[in-house]
Amino acid sequence: MKCLLCDNPNSARFKVVKKPERSYYHCESCDLIFMAPEERMTAVEEKARYDFHQNEDQAGYRAFLTPLMKDVEEFASKFGKANKEIHLLDYGCGPTAFLGACFVAKDFQVTNYDLYYQPDQDALRKSYFVVTSTEVWEHLHTPKIDIEQQLRMLKPGGILAVMTSAHKGEAHFHDWHYRRDLTHVSFFSEKTMAFVAQKYNLNILKAKSPYWVFKK
Repeated sequence: MKCLLCDNPNSARFKVVKKPERSYYHCESCDLIFMAPEERMTAVEEKARYDFHQNEDQAGYRAFLTPLMKDVEEFASKFGKANKEIHLLDYGCGPTAFLGACFVAKDFQVTNYDLYYQPDQDALRKSYFVVTSTEVWEHLHTPKIDIEQQLRMLKPGGILAVMTSAHKGEAHFHDWHYRRDLTHVSFFSEKTMAFVAQKYNLNILKAKSPYWVFKK
């Protein structure tokens, strides 16, 4: 099977027999693990699951997002711009667009995009100083295409701020709670993130799972 990120033609298939049972591929080149495409949920099933992901303003969830928000604010400061001058895209904002609202409260200019909930294609034709993608990359069916799309919208010198938990290898993967959510189909590691940075000529400003910040 061809890797969905680096196009290596020889990703190795393996089976997870612990519930929920699924087959996956592991790319030894870029270290991506991805669910066998034929075993993914349908779009209808996937959206039904997402409808339950109501990321509301709760103290725990806000604390979870705080490190990434601080990284973005620090970038804005170093970039020499006021928050109101920073145009930010939240890619994969979900049904509540909660992160975008948090940035609006801090005077950022925010555009929200989501495949299911805010699918405005005009948002994808603009350019941004900051692109955030929180709890999204693990859901990507076509990670190479989606990551390249995010980077095309990013202005030179801008940052891509991502939140996704890193896998620790195939042996650990079978018991990993993160893979039990069947909408999670793509799994990155520190090696995978380093590959992304090298392939697309990015600087890694932060690499501390689940927080990743790339500078273009």
